[in-house]
Amino acid sequence: MRKSKKLLVTIVFLTVFIIANSILNFTLVPPGLTRIILHELESNNDYKCVILGTSHGSYGIDPDIVSQQLGKKTINLCIGGEYLKDSYYLLKRTYETNTPELIVLDVDFQYLINVPKNSVSANFIYNAYPNTIDKVSYFKNKILKMEYRATLFPWMDYRDNYSNVINIAKTKLGSDYNNYSAKAVNMYKQDVYHGRGFVYRNHLDSSKTDKMSNMIWNVSKVDQESIKYLKKIIDLCDSNNTKIIMITTPISVDTIKHSLNEFDKSYTYLSNLAEANNIDYYNFSLVKESVFSRSLDDYWDYDGHMYGDAAQRFSLVLGKLLKESEVGKVEISNYLYDSVRNIQ
Repeated sequence: MRKSKKLLVTIVFLTVFIIANSILNFTLVPPGLTRIILHELESNNDYKCVILGTSHGSYGIDPDIVSQQLGKKTINLCIGGEYLKDSYYLLKRTYETNTPELIVLDVDFQYLINVPKNSVSANFIYNAYPNTIDKVSYFKNKILKMEYRATLFPWMDYRDNYSNVINIAKTKLGSDYNNYSAKAVNMYKQDVYHGRGFVYRNHLDSSKTDKMSNMIWNVSKVDQESIKYLKKIIDLCDSNNTKIIMITTPISVDTIKHSLNEFDKSYTYLSNLAEANNIDYYNFSLVKESVFSRSLDDYWDYDGHMYGDAAQRFSLVLGKLLKESEVGKVEISNYLYDSVRNIQ
């Protein structure tokens, strides 16, 4: 009898705890784009080109334009805070819902030397990831090595949102949220979600959101866990007979020249990394002026995030190159310089 009572108390406590946690998550955690992007991936089964990467790609690659140039339906799974480990699990989810023919992996060297931090963005993808067996592996391999309490209890990252609980709850009960519309997401005023992962930023403010800084490259600081997951991504593509191409989206010439030696060393490392893994690598930071003309005015920060009009011009170039790559007719010298020191 006593044991039964203790068991009942435990069950009641856990039930109340779970309900309270669910209510806090529902009322404190605002809707995000990652949930919408994953829904777009899972609600279609005809994506033939999938782009993985970081926020440079989410602001820099328009999948509609790539689709038109390439002739393959494309989705952009580049998400801010997406490290190679996250890309790997997004790729696994892709193969569960689609049969892609081409994977494009956008690699930013800074994500190789800066390990994931315990920040809100570090959990975006995991928190939106569907409850599958892969999520257990995802939790074990990434979240347990970080501040996992904020993952089990996402509301902890938003505990200062108490003044917005009514608005958040209303939004989540509304049709926009339940129909996976970007109207339910509180985005920056300059941003417009164009669908399939592409965020178009308008020129509403000409000032940069950061300051020009010296980029630092140190090969000894390369995160070997990230390199491990790059190889896992390549192996997963190989096992599914899918071609994979590695790219780097273009940053401004001014930013490159400000830290020329560091960029030179980092890009050489990426090129050697791709060669060692027997995959093609196209570094669009080396893109020729005649192919893609760009200036600081095409970026809303010095880090390399493009405004929407520049992103759409770049997407034309990317789609064209991918199409030529598909038929084996890419002349790299027509697109890219062979060194950052030749950039004009």
